[in-house]
Amino acid sequence: MNHVAPRPSTILVMHPDPLLRAGLVASLRQFSAFETFVDEGDAVAAGRPRIDVVVTDYDNAMRLAVSFGELSGARILVLTTNDCEVDIRRAIEAGIHGYIVLGGPLDELIEGATSVAAGRRYVSRSVAQRVVDSLTHASLTSREIEVLRLVASGDSNKAIARDLEIKAGTVKSHMTAIMSKLGASSRTHAATIAATRGLVRQRDWTSKPRGQRRVGALAACMSLPPDLLEALAGPLSWCAVALDGCTALCAR
Repeated sequence: MNHVAPRPSTILVMHPDPLLRAGLVASLRQFSAFETFVDEGDAVAAGRPRIDVVVTDYDNAMRLAVSFGELSGARILVLTTNDCEVDIRRAIEAGIHGYIVLGGPLDELIEGATSVAAGRRYVSRSVAQRVVDSLTHASLTSREIEVLRLVASGDSNKAIARDLEIKAGTVKSHMTAIMSKLGASSRTHAATIAATRGLVRQRDWTSKPRGQRRVGALAACMSLPPDLLEALAGPLSWCAVALDGCTALCAR
């Protein structure tokens, strides 16, 4: 009786980082179970077979989840540094089939590609731990996440209200709910917990230099333009002390 060898799974690597893309292709091509292609603008008409799995970054994955185009029918495997709890949930809800955070062993990539190609979902160990941990905490609403990200970047309640086009009192209500759900004792504590849990991205937490965050908050308390206050503050030696004294006022 003749046995027909199973068809290799076709993998398309579509990652914007050229070095990472080359490494992914080289790694996947070591395994005969995969037929690996690189997305370099070549069209299906050029002879590429139907793709089973697209290995890509977070942004491309979310775009493909909305519109596959010529890749209709392919499953998506995300390979990213983004371990933000909210973004992981958003990707899964959008229909992403696999999610791997960079930094793990090569086995995760192979297991992920194999599982997704076979029609199963796959998340790497760190992602699984992040998701499981999230189940033990009260969930934040999408608006509370928006407020929390702005708090993490150093914005005052008034600045957040302007950005989100809501009332300052509404921001205060959101912060009360956020601190209660996170078990936080202060705005800074809430932002720290959020960063640890992956509720905010690292770039949200560090989007403004520390001195700029302090100056911006103190400016809101004193009703002064931040650039004027910074000029008056000099090296900001007294600004930090003054900010500590008006933290409660900024939170109102």
